[in-house]
Amino acid sequence: MNFSGPVAQEAAFVPGTTGSRFRLVSRPSGGKPVGTVIAAHAFAEEMNKSRRMCARMARLLAENGWSVVQKDLLGCGDSSGDFADASWAAWVADIDEELAGADATRPVWLWGLRAGALLASAALHDRPNVNLLLWQPVSSGAQHLQQFLRLHAGARIVGSGKSGGETSPAQRLRSGVLVEVGGYELSPTLAGGMEQANLELPPDFAGRVVWFELSNDETPQLSPAATRVIERLQARHVMVEAEALTGPAFWQTQEIEECESLLQRTLVALTRTPSASLDATSAP
Repeated sequence: MNFSGPVAQEAAFVPGTTGSRFRLVSRPSGGKPVGTVIAAHAFAEEMNKSRRMCARMARLLAENGWSVVQKDLLGCGDSSGDFADASWAAWVADIDEELAGADATRPVWLWGLRAGALLASAALHDRPNVNLLLWQPVSSGAQHLQQFLRLHAGARIVGSGKSGGETSPAQRLRSGVLVEVGGYELSPTLAGGMEQANLELPPDFAGRVVWFELSNDETPQLSPAATRVIERLQARHVMVEAEALTGPAFWQTQEIEECESLLQRTLVALTRTPSASLDATSAP
């Protein structure tokens, strides 16, 4: 394939529910976009680790006719506020605003990376025809939050020599106290919203779901958690196209990593007809 279409990029600070948000739009420089892709980025440090892959994906899609919107959510990146100011409701509102402004006469995709996928259930509640692109999606907000707290708080306790009897970050959050974990000040409001979030779709959802996971295995397979969610959605007759690819977990590797096959397979999935199937690695 030749990806050589000229791309125009526009960066701006736009009003949010509180303060401003940094918003980057990548689109083909000539002609009307074939559709819109709205990104919901990953959580905390995973967002920073994945910026390069997301930037490459946005440009590649724009070269092929798509308008791609990347917005730093409240308290993240270059948007207003600190991470301590973020709330789950504000993040949903940020995504909701972008979906409301998208051209509904052409295909619209919500692109959720990791915990960004958890925003879909709330953001799509009255938009059954929006499609969903998922990169290594998190299916349980409670589990994701627990892993985040355990990983970083554990390292902090070991490094400081504190005893295991100290009140845990999860306990402090549930008591309404702001906690610092891995360099991020996490509010009870944000933690509580994430803890209640799951990867669910509205009962009337009628769009496509394209799901990609990465593994270091030479013959990658979808994770058991992914398989369970996919089977549940397919039982509702939701169109789910899932594929496991060999590649690095770029959202958490120490050095910045890339996965060319994920970029190319995503482009193919969004530009082909819905009736066409993925390779044999697709979910049953």
